[in-house]
Parts: sequence; C-alpha cells; structure tokens
Amino acid sequence: MLRHFTITRTVLALLAAIAFAAVSLPAASQPTNDEIETIREERREVQAAAAEKAKEVDAGADELELVTAALVSMQASVNAQEGRAADAQRQLVDAEIRFAESTEAVATKREEIVQLRELLAQRAIVSFVNQNDESVFTQSADASQAIRMQTLVDQVTQADVDVAELFRAAEEDLQIEEELANLAQIRADQLRVRAEEELALLEEEEEARAVLTAEAEERLERLLFERQSLAQLDASLGAKEQAAVDALAAELARKAAAAAAPAGGGGGGGGGTVSRADISNAGNGIWVHNSIVGNIQRLLADAAAAGVPLAGGGYRDPAGQIAVRKNNCGTSNYAIYEMPSSQCRPPTARPGRSMHEQGRAIDFTYNGRIIGRRSGPAWDWLKANAANYGLYNLPSEPWHWSTNGN
Repeated sequence: MLRHFTITRTVLALLAAIAFAAVSLPAASQPTNDEIETIREERREVQAAAAEKAKEVDAGADELELVTAALVSMQASVNAQEGRAADAQRQLVDAEIRFAESTEAVATKREEIVQLRELLAQRAIVSFVNQNDESVFTQSADASQAIRMQTLVDQVTQADVDVAELFRAAEEDLQIEEELANLAQIRADQLRVRAEEELALLEEEEEARAVLTAEAEERLERLLFERQSLAQLDASLGAKEQAAVDALAAELARKAAAAAAPAGGGGGGGGGTVSRADISNAGNGIWVHNSIVGNIQRLLADAAAAGVPLAGGGYRDPAGQIAVRKNNCGTSNYAIYEMPSSQCRPPTARPGRSMHEQGRAIDFTYNGRIIGRRSGPAWDWLKANAANYGLYNLPSEPWHWSTNGN
C-alpha cells in the first residue's frame, strides 16, 4: 500500500509565518544584523523543510514507479480478462445459435413425423376400403374391422418399407435433436453465467486501476506543489536577505566614509562593498569577486597538481563581517563598529572595510584545517606562487591572502 504524504502542521505553520515575514520588514528603517540573522534562520528552516520534502518526493517517485509497474501488470490482466470475456460471449452466442438450430430441427422432425403418420394412415384406409366385400371375419364386426385395419397397416408397412424406415429414422432423429437441444440449452446457460462473471471481474479490475491511478496522480501533484511552494518561499527569503544585506552594506559604507577614520592596524582593507551579483564561485568553497575568479581557479588547480589541495572561504557579506567582529572584538556597538581592528583577537576589519566584503580576500585551508603557521606544504607553496595569481599575505595571519595584502 502506498504511503500518504502530507505537509505536517509544523511545516504549515512555518510556511505561514515565513509568508508573513517575507513582507513584514519595515521599509522605512535600515535592517540590523539581528534582523538579517532572523531572516537567515527562517530560510534555514525552509531549506530544511524543503530537503525533507525532497526526500518525500524521491520516495514518492520510487513508489510511483511501483505503481506504474503495477498498472502495466494490471493492464495485462485486464487485457486477458477482456479476452476471456469476449471468448465467453462468443461461445454463448454459438451455443444460443446451436440451441436455436436444434429447436428448429426438433420442430421440423416432429412435423415430418406427423406427415409420415398421416401418410401411413391414408394408405391403410385406402387399402381397407379397396378390399372386396366377400372377406369373412370370425369376430364381431367392430373387432373384425379393427383386426383388419391392423392387418392392413402391417401390410402397408411391409409394402411401403421406405416410408416406415423414414418414420423410424425420424423418431430417432427427433430424440437426438431433443437431446442436442437440451445440451445446447444447458451449455448456453453455463456460458451466460460465465460471461457475466468475467464481465464483473473486468469491471472490478478497471475500477481498481482507475482508483490507483487517481491516487498516484493526486499524490504526485500534491508533493510537487508542496516542493514548489517551499522553493518559492526560499527564493523570496533569499531576495529579502540579499536586499537586507545590500542595505546594511550601503549603510556601513556610508558610515565608514563619514567617519573617515584610519583602519587602525592589520586586517583593514580600505573600505568598499560589493553586491552578490559581483561574486562567483571559484571552487572548493571559495567565492570571490568576478574580477579575480579566473586567477583563483587557476591557483587552486595548479596547487592541486602540485599535491597541495587548497580550500577555504572568500567573500563575506556585511552581516557575516559583523558576526566575525562580535566573535573577535566584542558585542557592544563600539566593539563592532568603531574599535580599531588591531585591538581584536585576531585583528578583524571593521564592517564595511574588510577585503572579504569586497570578495578580494581568501582564508585558505589545507586538508580541512586553517593554515595557522608559516611553514608546511601549503604555506610554502602559497609563499612561492600566490603572487603569480595576484594574492599577497597579511603578515599577522598566515591563512589570509588578498589582492593588496590587507
């Protein structure tokens, strides 16, 4: 029996809440990092629900394959059932025709026998009347007449042996035809019952197939609709998230330009942010600015060919930079937005001034671990070759390489 897939109440509530949240961001105020994190949390929940729904769709697809196979098998059964029903109907028609023929033959034989009896009687009467009046009988007139009549019949029968043989043959044929008619009637009745049974089974098979097909199609449509709804919500939240990130980036850039304060040590980048459209995937988890994506792809390929598989993280949006500042500098408004980067551990650029926000910096990892010291295969290869691809190291961070060394 096929499983029944539905959206749970939790997912329904989540969809309703997210649908409301997707339009609830005040247009008059700048989004905060906490609001962006709330959007991301909502989006993660939607993506988790979508992943679960994708599993249900996959399971549903597998079971629909079984349904399809069952329908093919059922169709073969229906075809066979149709064949049996048609055979039974043909046999019934043949039996009814045979019964009608036998009935007609019986009637014909009975008429023939009547005619033969009349012929015999006429011949006996003619023979009796034509006898001379000098015939003498020892019995009474009536008895004599009866005896004479029987004698004449016997004589006529002996004399007209062909007519007598026809009479006897007709009697035998009548008996045979009656037996054949009875058998034909019994066979017709049996075949009629069989044909009705076969047709009833055929109707059951077709009804079951129709129900199974309707259920499978309804289930597939529901699953696809739910998956599409989740995808639309994810896209809506993604657009909302990007709009909030862009708004926050613009506000941070404005504040940075207004403050015109020095970067305050290593880790600064000179300010400026980019939109998501300016960022592309270079591979191995590294997203960078479109202007350097080709260089980074070649760097990763050449390093791998040299036996040094590199990965890491590149682009960081303003919300991500704020999160890093909270972790490395503190959670107060001063720590996040104003404290010099050199006072953070490790040094971390203020929001709006990080090279990561520009997509022009990469924190490299080697064999799944951050490059934490200035030695080893990864460091040695980058020190010898990174400049060929336009990257330079930040002295305070062995893992951090950017287009200007900041």
